[in-house]
Amino acid sequence: MRTLFLGGSLGGYLRGMLAMRCFAVVCGLGGLFQVLDLLESSTDILSRGQGMLGIAYYSLLRTPSVLLQAFPLAALLGAIFSFSTLSRQNEICAMRAAGLPFRRVLLALLPVVVGIVLLHGLLAEAIVPKTQNALTAWWASLPPSPDKDPDDELLWLRTNGAVVGLEQVMPDGKRLDGVRIYRRDEAGSLLSRTVATRAQYEDRRWTLIDAVTTDLRAGKSEAVQPRLDWETPLKPADLMRLSAAEPYVSGGLASAVLAGTQSGTKTESFYRTRLARSWTDPLAALVMMLLATPVAIALTRGGAGGVQVLGALACGLVFLLVNGLMAALGEAGTLSPLLAAWLSPASFVLLGLLLVFRLDRR
Repeated sequence: MRTLFLGGSLGGYLRGMLAMRCFAVVCGLGGLFQVLDLLESSTDILSRGQGMLGIAYYSLLRTPSVLLQAFPLAALLGAIFSFSTLSRQNEICAMRAAGLPFRRVLLALLPVVVGIVLLHGLLAEAIVPKTQNALTAWWASLPPSPDKDPDDELLWLRTNGAVVGLEQVMPDGKRLDGVRIYRRDEAGSLLSRTVATRAQYEDRRWTLIDAVTTDLRAGKSEAVQPRLDWETPLKPADLMRLSAAEPYVSGGLASAVLAGTQSGTKTESFYRTRLARSWTDPLAALVMMLLATPVAIALTRGGAGGVQVLGALACGLVFLLVNGLMAALGEAGTLSPLLAAWLSPASFVLLGLLLVFRLDRR
Protein backbone atom coordinates (compact mmCIF):
# COMPACT_ATOMS: atom_id res chain seq x y z
CA MET A 1 0.00 0.00 0.00
CA ARG A 2 2.91 2.35 0.76
CA THR A 3 4.33 1.68 -2.72
CA LEU A 4 0.93 2.11 -4.34
CA PHE A 5 0.51 5.62 -2.93
CA LEU A 6 4.16 6.62 -3.43
CA GLY A 7 5.08 6.91 0.22
CA GLY A 8 8.29 8.56 1.31
CA SER A 9 9.93 11.70 -0.02
CA LEU A 10 8.50 11.52 -3.56
CA GLY A 11 4.91 11.10 -2.44
CA GLY A 12 5.31 13.79 0.22
CA TYR A 13 6.86 16.15 -2.34
CA LEU A 14 3.94 15.68 -4.76
CA ARG A 15 1.27 16.03 -2.08
CA GLY A 16 2.94 19.10 -0.61
CA MET A 17 3.14 20.75 -4.01
CA LEU A 18 -0.55 20.21 -4.75
CA ALA A 19 -1.67 21.21 -1.25
CA MET A 20 0.33 24.46 -1.22
CA ARG A 21 -0.86 25.52 -4.66
CA CYS A 22 -4.49 24.73 -3.91
CA PHE A 23 -4.23 26.67 -0.64
CA ALA A 24 -2.68 29.67 -2.40
CA VAL A 25 -5.31 29.66 -5.15
CA VAL A 26 -8.26 29.31 -2.77
CA CYS A 27 -6.96 32.25 -0.73
CA GLY A 28 -6.50 34.34 -3.87
CA LEU A 29 -9.89 33.49 -5.33
CA GLY A 30 -11.56 33.89 -1.94
CA GLY A 31 -10.05 37.35 -1.59
CA LEU A 32 -11.20 38.31 -5.08
CA PHE A 33 -14.74 37.04 -4.47
CA GLN A 34 -14.80 38.84 -1.11
CA VAL A 35 -13.82 42.14 -2.72
CA LEU A 36 -16.52 41.76 -5.38
CA ASP A 37 -19.08 40.99 -2.68
CA LEU A 38 -18.05 44.03 -0.63
CA LEU A 39 -18.33 46.30 -3.66
CA GLU A 40 -22.04 45.43 -3.73
CA SER A 41 -22.83 45.41 0.00
CA SER A 42 -20.45 47.90 1.66
CA THR A 43 -22.56 50.92 0.71
CA ASP A 44 -25.64 49.35 2.32
CA ILE A 45 -23.65 48.51 5.46
CA LEU A 46 -22.32 52.06 5.77
CA SER A 47 -25.79 53.54 5.16
CA ARG A 48 -27.03 51.58 8.17
CA GLY A 49 -24.43 53.30 10.37
CA GLN A 50 -22.13 50.31 10.95
CA GLY A 51 -18.87 51.83 9.72
CA MET A 52 -15.68 49.88 9.08
CA LEU A 53 -16.30 47.54 12.01
CA GLY A 54 -19.56 46.51 10.39
CA ILE A 55 -17.79 45.82 7.09
CA ALA A 56 -15.15 43.74 8.92
CA TYR A 57 -17.83 41.73 10.77
CA TYR A 58 -19.76 41.17 7.54
CA SER A 59 -16.57 39.98 5.80
CA LEU A 60 -15.82 37.58 8.66
CA LEU A 61 -19.25 35.97 8.46
CA ARG A 62 -19.17 35.84 4.66
CA THR A 63 -15.71 34.23 4.42
CA PRO A 64 -16.85 30.57 4.72
CA SER A 65 -19.49 31.05 2.00
CA VAL A 66 -16.96 32.76 -0.27
CA LEU A 67 -14.39 30.00 0.24
CA LEU A 68 -17.03 27.39 -0.53
CA GLN A 69 -17.68 29.07 -3.88
CA ALA A 70 -13.94 29.19 -4.63
CA PHE A 71 -13.18 25.52 -3.89
CA PRO A 72 -13.94 23.96 -7.32
CA LEU A 73 -11.90 26.51 -9.29
CA ALA A 74 -9.12 26.37 -6.69
CA ALA A 75 -8.86 22.59 -7.13
CA LEU A 76 -8.66 22.97 -10.91
CA LEU A 77 -6.09 25.78 -10.90
CA GLY A 78 -4.05 24.17 -8.14
CA ALA A 79 -3.83 20.92 -10.13
CA ILE A 80 -2.95 22.80 -13.34
CA PHE A 81 -0.16 24.76 -11.61
CA SER A 82 1.21 21.59 -9.98
CA PHE A 83 1.21 19.49 -13.16
CA SER A 84 2.65 22.40 -15.16
CA THR A 85 5.53 22.74 -12.69
CA LEU A 86 6.28 19.02 -12.82
CA SER A 87 6.22 19.12 -16.61
CA ARG A 88 8.45 22.21 -16.97
CA GLN A 89 11.05 20.76 -14.65
CA ASN A 90 11.02 17.44 -16.57
CA GLU A 91 10.04 15.59 -13.40
CA ILE A 92 7.20 13.86 -15.20
CA CYS A 93 9.68 12.66 -17.84
CA ALA A 94 11.98 11.32 -15.14
CA MET A 95 9.18 9.45 -13.38
CA ARG A 96 7.90 7.95 -16.63
CA ALA A 97 11.45 6.98 -17.67
CA ALA A 98 11.77 5.16 -14.37
CA GLY A 99 8.69 3.12 -15.31
CA LEU A 100 6.26 5.02 -13.06
CA PRO A 101 2.84 5.37 -14.77
CA PHE A 102 1.06 8.67 -14.35
CA ARG A 103 -1.90 7.02 -12.62
CA ARG A 104 0.46 6.24 -9.73
CA VAL A 105 1.19 9.95 -9.45
CA LEU A 106 -2.53 10.62 -9.20
CA LEU A 107 -2.87 7.97 -6.51
CA ALA A 108 -0.12 9.71 -4.56
CA LEU A 109 -2.13 12.94 -4.74
CA LEU A 110 -5.37 11.26 -3.69
CA PRO A 111 -4.98 12.03 0.07
CA VAL A 112 -4.86 15.77 -0.74
CA VAL A 113 -7.99 15.47 -2.87
CA VAL A 114 -9.75 13.54 -0.10
CA GLY A 115 -8.78 16.29 2.34
CA ILE A 116 -10.26 18.93 0.02
CA VAL A 117 -13.45 16.88 -0.34
CA LEU A 118 -13.81 16.55 3.45
CA LEU A 119 -13.10 20.24 4.01
CA HIS A 120 -15.67 21.13 1.35
CA GLY A 121 -18.26 18.95 3.08
CA LEU A 122 -17.42 20.44 6.49
CA LEU A 123 -17.86 23.97 5.18
CA ALA A 124 -21.08 23.16 3.33
CA GLU A 125 -22.83 21.22 6.08
CA ALA A 126 -21.49 22.64 9.36
CA ILE A 127 -19.71 25.98 9.09
CA VAL A 128 -21.56 27.86 6.34
CA PRO A 129 -25.08 27.23 7.79
CA LYS A 130 -24.00 28.63 11.18
CA THR A 131 -22.26 31.70 9.76
CA GLN A 132 -25.17 32.30 7.38
CA ASN A 133 -27.64 32.20 10.26
CA ALA A 134 -25.44 34.56 12.28
CA LEU A 135 -25.21 36.94 9.32
CA THR A 136 -28.98 36.84 8.79
CA ALA A 137 -29.66 37.58 12.47
CA TRP A 138 -27.13 40.45 12.49
CA TRP A 139 -28.47 41.94 9.26
CA ALA A 140 -32.08 41.75 10.49
CA SER A 141 -31.10 43.57 13.71
CA LEU A 142 -29.71 46.58 11.84
CA PRO A 143 -31.82 49.68 11.27
CA PRO A 144 -33.29 49.91 7.76
CA SER A 145 -31.29 51.69 5.12
CA PRO A 146 -32.70 55.16 4.31
CA ASP A 147 -31.72 54.66 0.67
CA LYS A 148 -34.13 51.76 0.12
CA ASP A 149 -37.88 51.60 -0.05
CA PRO A 150 -39.53 49.02 2.22
CA ASP A 151 -40.21 45.70 0.59
CA ASP A 152 -43.95 45.15 0.49
CA GLU A 153 -43.91 41.80 -1.31
CA LEU A 154 -45.25 38.79 0.55
CA LEU A 155 -42.92 36.10 1.80
CA TRP A 156 -44.43 32.72 0.86
CA LEU A 157 -43.54 29.43 2.54
CA ARG A 158 -44.89 25.95 3.11
CA THR A 159 -45.32 24.56 6.61
CA ASN A 160 -47.34 21.79 8.20
CA GLY A 161 -49.40 21.13 5.07
CA ALA A 162 -50.30 24.80 4.59
CA VAL A 163 -49.11 27.68 2.42
CA VAL A 164 -48.31 30.82 4.42
CA GLY A 165 -47.91 34.39 3.20
CA LEU A 166 -46.28 37.07 5.37
CA GLU A 167 -46.10 40.80 4.80
CA GLN A 168 -43.28 41.41 7.26
CA VAL A 169 -41.02 39.47 9.62
CA MET A 170 -39.63 41.36 12.60
CA PRO A 171 -35.83 41.20 13.14
CA ASP A 172 -36.09 38.71 16.03
CA GLY A 173 -38.53 36.48 14.08
CA LYS A 174 -41.04 36.50 16.95
CA ARG A 175 -43.61 38.76 15.33
CA LEU A 176 -45.18 38.42 11.90
CA ASP A 177 -47.38 41.07 10.30
CA GLY A 178 -50.05 40.47 7.67
CA VAL A 179 -50.40 36.68 8.04
CA ARG A 180 -52.28 34.61 5.44
CA ILE A 181 -52.65 30.85 5.90
CA TYR A 182 -54.08 28.64 3.13
CA ARG A 183 -54.86 25.03 4.00
CA ARG A 184 -55.19 22.34 1.34
CA ASP A 185 -56.27 18.72 1.18
CA GLU A 186 -54.09 15.88 -0.14
CA ALA A 187 -55.23 16.60 -3.71
CA GLY A 188 -54.08 20.20 -3.42
CA SER A 189 -57.55 21.77 -3.31
CA LEU A 190 -58.00 24.76 -1.00
CA LEU A 191 -59.95 24.03 2.18
CA SER A 192 -59.73 27.23 4.19
CA ARG A 193 -58.07 30.61 4.45
CA THR A 194 -57.06 32.37 7.66
CA VAL A 195 -56.12 36.04 7.63
CA ALA A 196 -54.64 37.65 10.74
CA THR A 197 -53.32 41.10 11.52
CA ARG A 198 -50.21 39.58 13.06
CA ALA A 199 -48.79 36.49 14.75
CA GLN A 200 -46.89 36.54 18.05
CA TYR A 201 -44.46 33.91 19.38
CA GLU A 202 -44.75 33.49 23.14
CA ASP A 203 -44.08 30.54 25.45
CA ARG A 204 -42.85 28.46 22.48
CA ARG A 205 -46.12 28.74 20.58
CA TRP A 206 -47.68 31.01 17.99
CA THR A 207 -50.85 33.05 18.51
CA LEU A 208 -52.75 34.76 15.69
CA ILE A 209 -54.15 38.19 16.54
CA ASP A 210 -57.50 39.33 15.07
CA ALA A 211 -57.82 36.24 12.87
CA VAL A 212 -60.64 35.51 10.43
CA THR A 213 -61.02 31.96 9.07
CA THR A 214 -62.99 31.30 5.88
CA ASP A 215 -64.21 27.85 4.87
CA LEU A 216 -63.65 28.02 1.10
CA ARG A 217 -65.77 24.96 0.37
CA ALA A 218 -68.81 26.30 2.20
CA GLY A 219 -68.06 29.95 1.44
CA LYS A 220 -68.56 30.99 5.08
CA SER A 221 -66.37 33.13 7.32
CA GLU A 222 -66.19 32.87 11.08
CA ALA A 223 -66.27 35.84 13.40
CA VAL A 224 -63.07 37.70 14.15
CA GLN A 225 -61.11 35.92 16.88
CA PRO A 226 -58.90 38.24 18.96
CA ARG A 227 -56.51 35.37 19.75
CA LEU A 228 -56.23 32.05 17.91
CA ASP A 229 -53.67 29.30 18.49
CA TRP A 230 -51.60 28.46 15.42
CA GLU A 231 -50.19 24.93 15.33
CA THR A 232 -47.02 25.05 13.23
CA PRO A 233 -43.44 23.77 13.51
CA LEU A 234 -42.14 27.25 12.57
CA LYS A 235 -39.62 28.78 14.96
CA PRO A 236 -38.35 32.36 15.06
CA ALA A 237 -34.98 31.15 13.75
CA ASP A 238 -36.78 29.61 10.76
CA LEU A 239 -38.45 32.92 9.95
CA MET A 240 -35.17 34.81 10.21
CA ARG A 241 -33.54 32.33 7.84
CA LEU A 242 -36.42 32.24 5.37
CA SER A 243 -36.70 36.03 5.24
CA ALA A 244 -33.06 36.35 4.18
CA ALA A 245 -32.49 37.46 0.59
CA GLU A 246 -30.82 34.19 -0.46
CA PRO A 247 -31.06 31.60 2.34
CA TYR A 248 -28.39 28.92 2.16
CA VAL A 249 -29.79 25.39 1.94
CA SER A 250 -27.48 22.66 3.21
CA GLY A 251 -28.11 18.95 2.86
CA GLY A 252 -29.12 18.73 6.51
CA LEU A 253 -31.63 21.53 6.15
CA ALA A 254 -33.06 20.01 2.96
CA SER A 255 -33.48 16.68 4.76
CA ALA A 256 -35.23 18.40 7.68
CA VAL A 257 -37.61 20.24 5.35
CA LEU A 258 -38.50 17.01 3.55
CA ALA A 259 -39.07 15.30 6.92
CA GLY A 260 -41.42 18.11 7.99
CA THR A 261 -39.34 19.27 10.97
CA GLN A 262 -38.31 22.50 9.20
CA SER A 263 -40.16 24.86 6.88
CA GLY A 264 -39.10 25.98 3.43
CA THR A 265 -40.08 28.34 0.65
CA LYS A 266 -39.12 26.08 -2.28
CA THR A 267 -40.68 23.07 -3.97
CA GLU A 268 -40.12 19.47 -2.92
CA SER A 269 -37.99 18.79 -6.01
CA PHE A 270 -35.68 21.66 -5.00
CA TYR A 271 -34.97 20.17 -1.57
CA ARG A 272 -34.58 16.62 -2.91
CA THR A 273 -32.04 17.87 -5.44
CA ARG A 274 -30.17 19.85 -2.78
CA LEU A 275 -30.06 16.76 -0.56
CA ALA A 276 -28.65 14.63 -3.38
CA ARG A 277 -26.12 17.30 -4.39
CA SER A 278 -24.83 17.58 -0.84
CA TRP A 279 -23.11 14.23 -1.55
CA THR A 280 -21.82 15.08 -5.02
CA ASP A 281 -20.73 18.73 -4.76
CA PRO A 282 -17.57 17.92 -2.73
CA LEU A 283 -16.49 15.53 -5.53
CA ALA A 284 -15.73 18.55 -7.72
CA ALA A 285 -12.12 18.48 -6.46
CA LEU A 286 -11.63 14.94 -7.82
CA VAL A 287 -13.22 15.88 -11.15
CA MET A 288 -11.01 18.96 -11.49
CA MET A 289 -7.79 17.06 -10.78
CA LEU A 290 -8.63 14.45 -13.42
CA LEU A 291 -9.49 17.12 -15.99
CA ALA A 292 -6.12 18.82 -15.39
CA THR A 293 -4.05 15.72 -16.20
CA PRO A 294 -3.21 16.63 -19.84
CA VAL A 295 -1.13 19.53 -18.51
CA ALA A 296 1.27 17.05 -16.91
CA ILE A 297 2.81 16.07 -20.25
CA ALA A 298 2.16 19.33 -22.08
CA LEU A 299 5.78 20.45 -22.24
CA THR A 300 7.10 16.97 -22.88
CA ARG A 301 5.18 16.69 -26.15
CA GLY A 302 6.56 19.37 -28.41
CA GLY A 303 6.31 22.32 -26.00
CA ALA A 304 2.64 23.08 -26.74
CA GLY A 305 1.82 23.65 -23.09
CA GLY A 306 -0.58 26.51 -23.65
CA VAL A 307 -3.01 24.35 -25.59
CA GLN A 308 -3.28 21.78 -22.80
CA VAL A 309 -3.65 24.46 -20.13
CA LEU A 310 -6.45 26.16 -22.04
CA GLY A 311 -8.04 22.78 -22.73
CA ALA A 312 -7.99 21.87 -19.02
CA LEU A 313 -9.46 25.24 -18.08
CA ALA A 314 -12.16 24.87 -20.71
CA CYS A 315 -13.05 21.37 -19.51
CA GLY A 316 -13.27 22.57 -15.90
CA LEU A 317 -15.51 25.50 -16.79
CA VAL A 318 -17.72 23.26 -18.95
CA PHE A 319 -18.06 20.91 -15.99
CA LEU A 320 -19.18 23.80 -13.74
CA LEU A 321 -21.63 24.95 -16.40
CA VAL A 322 -23.12 21.50 -16.99
CA ASN A 323 -23.22 20.77 -13.26
CA GLY A 324 -25.11 23.99 -12.62
CA LEU A 325 -27.50 23.29 -15.48
CA MET A 326 -28.25 19.81 -14.15
CA ALA A 327 -28.90 21.30 -10.71
CA ALA A 328 -31.32 23.85 -12.14
CA LEU A 329 -33.20 21.15 -14.05
CA GLY A 330 -33.42 18.99 -10.94
CA GLU A 331 -34.60 21.83 -8.72
CA ALA A 332 -37.26 22.71 -11.28
CA GLY A 333 -38.51 19.10 -11.31
CA THR A 334 -37.50 18.44 -14.93
CA LEU A 335 -34.92 15.79 -13.96
CA SER A 336 -34.98 13.35 -11.10
CA PRO A 337 -32.88 14.56 -8.14
CA LEU A 338 -30.44 11.63 -8.31
CA LEU A 339 -29.89 12.09 -12.04
CA ALA A 340 -29.43 15.84 -11.62
CA ALA A 341 -26.87 15.28 -8.86
CA TRP A 342 -24.84 12.39 -10.27
CA LEU A 343 -24.97 12.68 -14.06
CA SER A 344 -22.44 15.50 -14.46
CA PRO A 345 -19.83 14.35 -11.87
CA ALA A 346 -19.98 10.74 -13.04
CA SER A 347 -19.64 11.71 -16.71
CA PHE A 348 -16.66 14.00 -16.14
CA VAL A 349 -14.94 11.53 -13.81
CA LEU A 350 -15.21 8.96 -16.61
CA LEU A 351 -13.80 11.51 -19.06
CA GLY A 352 -10.92 12.25 -16.69
CA LEU A 353 -10.11 8.56 -16.24
CA LEU A 354 -10.09 8.08 -20.01
CA LEU A 355 -7.61 10.97 -20.29
CA VAL A 356 -5.36 9.39 -17.66
CA PHE A 357 -5.25 5.96 -19.31
CA ARG A 358 -4.76 7.58 -22.70
CA LEU A 359 -1.76 9.49 -21.39
CA ASP A 360 -0.27 6.37 -19.84
CA ARG A 361 -0.46 4.53 -23.19
CA ARG A 362 1.60 7.20 -24.97
